[in-house]
Amino acid sequence: MMDKLFFKILFVNLIGLILLASCYDDKGNYNYTAIDKVSVDTVGLGIQSSYVVSRYDTLKINPNVTFNDVKVTDASDVPLEYVWTIYIASTGSNLDYTVDTIGVSRNLKAPIIRTAGAYYVQLTVRNKKNNIRSYFKVNCQVEESLTAGWMILYEPTNKPGTSDVGLVVNPWVKKNITKNREFWNLYSASNGAPINGAPLRVLHTVVTVTNDEVVISTDQNMVGVNQGTFSKTLGFKDFFYSPPSTCKVSYYGVGGTSTRAEMVINDNKVYSTTYSALSRNNFFGVAKTGTYGELAPWGSDVHTPNFDVVAYDQTNSKFIYTPRNKLSFASFATQDLTSAAFDVNNTGGMKLLMGDWGFSFYDYLLMQKDTNYYLAVANFYTSTAATTNVGRGLYDISNSPEIGKAVSMTAAYTGQYVLYGAGSSVYNLMYNSSTVANKLWEAASPDEKVTCVRLQKYYFSSFYFAIMPNPNTILHIATYNEKTGEGKLYQYQINAASGALLGDPKVYTVPGRVKDMAWKYVIEY
Repeated sequence: MMDKLFFKILFVNLIGLILLASCYDDKGNYNYTAIDKVSVDTVGLGIQSSYVVSRYDTLKINPNVTFNDVKVTDASDVPLEYVWTIYIASTGSNLDYTVDTIGVSRNLKAPIIRTAGAYYVQLTVRNKKNNIRSYFKVNCQVEESLTAGWMILYEPTNKPGTSDVGLVVNPWVKKNITKNREFWNLYSASNGAPINGAPLRVLHTVVTVTNDEVVISTDQNMVGVNQGTFSKTLGFKDFFYSPPSTCKVSYYGVGGTSTRAEMVINDNKVYSTTYSALSRNNFFGVAKTGTYGELAPWGSDVHTPNFDVVAYDQTNSKFIYTPRNKLSFASFATQDLTSAAFDVNNTGGMKLLMGDWGFSFYDYLLMQKDTNYYLAVANFYTSTAATTNVGRGLYDISNSPEIGKAVSMTAAYTGQYVLYGAGSSVYNLMYNSSTVANKLWEAASPDEKVTCVRLQKYYFSSFYFAIMPNPNTILHIATYNEKTGEGKLYQYQINAASGALLGDPKVYTVPGRVKDMAWKYVIEY
């Protein structure tokens, strides 16, 4: 009985306390602030929930943003901050989960450089007064779009000591194209950073047709990239069975107009390999042996299948070769100087400065001895170890303008002339008619210096004659202005027989100093 009476009293007291609390008059001083209303509206604007774009295409999205139910314009004074980002929509291993900022204004207009895949593109609107965020998101499917064109290897102005690649696509360099396009910083866009080292060479080879690689060499590295994405597929060590301890590349080249082979000079040692399958089923083995001195940064790209490598020994002033599938360097047969223009076994102290293949698939070589300069022409294309007249021409071109300042050369395949770049000009040497070159082209400003000159041709003959657009009729000139840090690419149609310029050029701005240029093909079925 006592317990029941106690609980009844406790219950009545609790009810009383509740009733008293409800009668309490709250005298507190409270300030309530209305929250700004921010919204992103896409109704009636043609904005899709999903987009499919080719890589490097520009994506444009222009939503309406309202602040407290008032449409925001460029003239609006609102405390809003905009950030557009792109990030991967998939999950799994080996994916790039980086969130990239692609815009910082209300409207988006940005190239999409992420590799092929499914992504989200998101707009974040932040109220800077209270840090409250509003979001808008669309799906974005990126497809690869890199195709045939003209590759440009350069040292970026903003990242000296590194290398990157550009690609220009127009009807002069790709067949049946309807849309002119240009791409820059392709390697860093796909791999997160440019290649370390100053640029040397870029070449889309046919040594591994299945892998379809573009090889890029610098003085500190050599990489293979997928030709469609420029994503790295091979590092320097991946080219070798047993990689050398030092990476110090001076030259990368190929091994003939019909043979799938490649070679590299690394730390003054030469490596080569050939391929029997369409994939990379072979690698560089041990270095070539034999007695030789300092090697020129050169090798013949168009030599006969009888040789693995043709190189030049600067120290001993002689050309040397290795027979097919042999390891040791050898000398050519004793030359008959009644029919040979010069002795490939003893050039008399000449230094090989640069070279290119050209007319008749001969090698055209700029040589120097003391203060004199020569154009040497050699036939490694059909010669054998027993050939006694490998040297086909030797021209003293010491009186050609600025020849001592030449930084790049290219030899014509159709006509009998060589072009070289020096200072702000390009010169045409019609070697069979004169040993003094004539000025072909001059930059608009003396501050523009020529860095690379290339004619449109390709070493592998079946591709060269069958699928290359406008062979021998397009000239590519690259310049660099130290004062502005800006590079230029000039493309001209030319008379293939004489090298004369025809009409106005196509002009492109390059974000760096160009070292090399080459054609990139696509096999289309």
